[in-house]
Amino acid sequence: MKLRVLCLHGYTQTGQKFRDRLGPFRRGLKNQLDLVFMTAPHIATNIFANSEEPQEKEGESMAWWNQSDDTEKVEKEIMQSVQEIENTLVREGPFHGIMGFSQGAGMAAIMAALAERNKVNVGSFGFALFFAGFYPGQLGMFDETVREAKVKVPSLHVVGDNDLVVSSERGVELATRAFDGAQVKRHPGGHFVPCNAEWRKIYQAFLAGLEESAA
Repeated sequence: MKLRVLCLHGYTQTGQKFRDRLGPFRRGLKNQLDLVFMTAPHIATNIFANSEEPQEKEGESMAWWNQSDDTEKVEKEIMQSVQEIENTLVREGPFHGIMGFSQGAGMAAIMAALAERNKVNVGSFGFALFFAGFYPGQLGMFDETVREAKVKVPSLHVVGDNDLVVSSERGVELATRAFDGAQVKRHPGGHFVPCNAEWRKIYQAFLAGLEESAA
């Protein structure tokens, strides 16, 4: 049986752009995963000057939230994104897992924590995949939730040692600070999702471990 996974894109991307960039990942895991891509509800207003990602020349650039000194505004945008994701989970579910890249990884961490504590009206996830993630302390509710107890959802955190956008240390912080028993895997590259033959084996081993745990 394929595992249905909701995929959350990075800052300035859309669901379609993320899907297009994950061609090797999608093809390599097509027998294991059914990937569903959605687009964030907010227009991105802050472009990373040091982004390794090619600048988008066509289409929209979207965000789960925009960074700002106005913390109330940031939390409002995040909670609007939570509602949009919750709607997608209900409308297109059930989903076995959630996956996020960069800002989408931060958003996926928020959803995993809130779902596990029944703070959103969806069931908890069976697993979570994070790429170039970071600890989303912008949402006070998330910070309070994981301080009470780490998220128990099985999680794989992939970080790039030469990521100039989101440092590997921030990805490790998300794993160790927010998730219980998190697996952290490093690659020598930058801000992308690795998926050569070696990495496909790593993902497949993680997924196989879920099946063994459930047996």
